[in-house]
Amino acid sequence: MKRIKVSFDTWVQLLGMLGVLGGLIFVGLEMRQNYEIALGNQHQGRTELRAALLMSPLEGNIDAVKVEFLEWEQQTEEQRQISVQIQRFRWALLENLFFQYNLGLISEDVWRQTEGNIKRWYGRCELREAMNLSLSNPAFQDYVNSFPDICAD
Repeated sequence: MKRIKVSFDTWVQLLGMLGVLGGLIFVGLEMRQNYEIALGNQHQGRTELRAALLMSPLEGNIDAVKVEFLEWEQQTEEQRQISVQIQRFRWALLENLFFQYNLGLISEDVWRQTEGNIKRWYGRCELREAMNLSLSNPAFQDYVNSFPDICAD
């Protein structure tokens, strides 16, 4: 059997190429992570603008505070409109948390709490009916539609 002798230069070149390959893999993973964080930041910014738009008509309106403590049947027509607007604000925030969770930017503990809130607000039949729940993220809409509909009586 003939032995092949490999020079020191060849070993150095091989190790160098493996180092470059490892570096490229690391850079690729880093770029993917940065991309996902950038997507999350963009979505967060859009949600903040949407939330500001939804809540601005309620600034300085004392009825906006009262509606949280009144049953739907006890509210005036104006208070019901305020309740619906607040509900739209909540859904915008919940939709954003869903998006952030799917990117891996929200912890499981935060998501479990958020999921409980989504189910609770989905169960507010009078508000869901009044606002005609239509969400901008199709994946979130499908997720919400997967819940049992207690309002379908």
